[in-house]
Amino acid sequence: MIDSTDYLQLEDVLVDRLKTDMTGLRAVMTATDLASVQDARQVAPAAHVIYIGDQIGEGSQSQGSTGASQVVTQHWMVVLVVKFAGTPTTGKGNRKIAGPLITQLLKSLSGWQPPNKSFSTLRRINAPKVGYDNGFAYYPFAFKTTFVIGKS
Repeated sequence: MIDSTDYLQLEDVLVDRLKTDMTGLRAVMTATDLASVQDARQVAPAAHVIYIGDQIGEGSQSQGSTGASQVVTQHWMVVLVVKFAGTPTTGKGNRKIAGPLITQLLKSLSGWQPPNKSFSTLRRINAPKVGYDNGFAYYPFAFKTTFVIGKS
């Protein structure tokens, strides 16, 4: 059971993890959604951590007999942003920059155990498709973790 009053505590933990593990980024930030990442004045290469929602288990196995405790699966997305203006029509330059950063990101978060052991290890899940705009490329990766929340 999470032992904090902050339901979204994992956001800062993910930011810290990426700042520590990933070389070559100019910034690791948070965002409200994918559209705000694309609309923001960009720094590249960068990673944006976004809370994208959760799923609540159903039935007594997931909600206890009274529903006071719940098994929650939170979903988090990290959008890797790179820019290479030299090949905007093919995107090849962006992919060349992004490839090593994507490998670092996946090695850093896939199967990672957050310090608060109430959270399960991060598992990769499906994410939105890659986007390109004005020389920028946006590579989204999504992860899930499970925990129990309820009355102590």
